[in-house]
Amino acid sequence: MDEVRRPGRPRDAARDDALLDAARQVLLRDGYAGLSMEKVATLAGVGKPTLYRRWPSRAALVADAVLHSFLASVPGSAAPGPHASGSQRLADWFRAYAASVGDPRHAAMVLALTAAAAESPHAAESLYRQHTRGQYESLVGHLRAGVASGEFRADADLEAVADALIGSVLHQLLTRTEQAAPARAEHLLQLLLAGLRAPGEPG
Repeated sequence: MDEVRRPGRPRDAARDDALLDAARQVLLRDGYAGLSMEKVATLAGVGKPTLYRRWPSRAALVADAVLHSFLASVPGSAAPGPHASGSQRLADWFRAYAASVGDPRHAAMVLALTAAAAESPHAAESLYRQHTRGQYESLVGHLRAGVASGEFRADADLEAVADALIGSVLHQLLTRTEQAAPARAEHLLQLLLAGLRAPGEPG
């Protein structure tokens, strides 16, 4: 008779949250370069094996810690007002995104997530699956709504517009030009809106 294998002990959500919080504290204090599994374990009052049982690497731990903290702060797919134009939907989304990424409380987290993604393919996949894909699809959805209503040009490359908007914000963060970011982001938004509008649509 074959031995019945018992399932492993389920993860403790409260313990995971405490470990992720410790990782965020170390990250904000020492940056990504200064974060180690040992520092996080010491702050959380656990042994390193406890961390490694949950996250196989520093990058994986940081990806989860940042995503759990950052996801609630960025614009999601909340339904716009029933009479909102395509331009208004796009402007509202982008301004909220730029303000969130540029917030000093979140900037260190975004930079750490970028570093983790560069270091680990697993972290990069987590970043795309849990954050980037949803944000990108939400933005493209607003652009498609503008095309469907006739406000935006039907021949516009919507993915290129989304790349430009999201990429410009992240570029300014990575190059440490946050002070100029709000004005530059708004200028880019207005330029893209001008190019998107269908002939005959008011500016």
